Amino acid sequence: MTSQRTAVLVALILLTPLTLTITLSLTSGTSIAYTTSAQTTITTTSAVLRTYFGSTEGMAIVQVPLEVPPRVIGFVAAKGKCSQFTLPVTVTSGSILNLEMTSNTPANLYLLPTYPFQTSPNGCSVVGGATLTVSNFTEYTLHWTAPENGTFYLLFTGPTTIIILNDQGSTQPAERNATVSYATSTETNFNEYSSTGTTTYTTTTTDPTSLYLQSPTLYSLEIVALLIAFLGIVLVGVLKRRRG
Repeated sequence: MTSQRTAVLVALILLTPLTLTITLSLTSGTSIAYTTSAQTTITTTSAVLRTYFGSTEGMAIVQVPLEVPPRVIGFVAAKGKCSQFTLPVTVTSGSILNLEMTSNTPANLYLLPTYPFQTSPNGCSVVGGATLTVSNFTEYTLHWTAPENGTFYLLFTGPTTIIILNDQGSTQPAERNATVSYATSTETNFNEYSSTGTTTYTTTTTDPTSLYLQSPTLYSLEIVALLIAFLGIVLVGVLKRRRG
């Protein structure tokens, strides 16, 4: 009985490496890396317009504004009397005065070629000749061309009142000799700009079904196990015979 137990124990010891080898032969899954790239191209276009100019001197009419500053004229007069206000204007021959005037009570306008003047006893009218006379206006537009170079005087008379004066396009005389600039040609340039960007990214995945048992190793271990078992049986039979 002891011999049989010994034979079985020897057989188990010989089979133990088979179990260990089968356990160690399991391998882990494999990792697969995929690399993908995306590319984007952006193209922009810009346009540049150029104009080339030339100049020449010749017969040309150039009108220059006179620019008379706007004014608010106000004066106080006794009852039955008039006050006066004088505005000097310096012009050249051919200058055009284009002045708009408004008054809140009727007033008078005189255009004088000289500064000295004489008025009536009540101060409302001018004694002597005037280049231009406008009586009792509340709204009036003066359009006058200067006959010569010099300083002319606008004389306003009237009772207590406020007069507003605005320039409506007074000009100096037209010039005939002037430098004129003109466009000779134009050119348009188109420029294209492009930029390309590339993005690369990597994805790693593991296949869960790739855990497996290595077949070639198992086949070899089965043969070895059978040989060891056979040898164990033979060894038990030999021992029985010797003791018998």
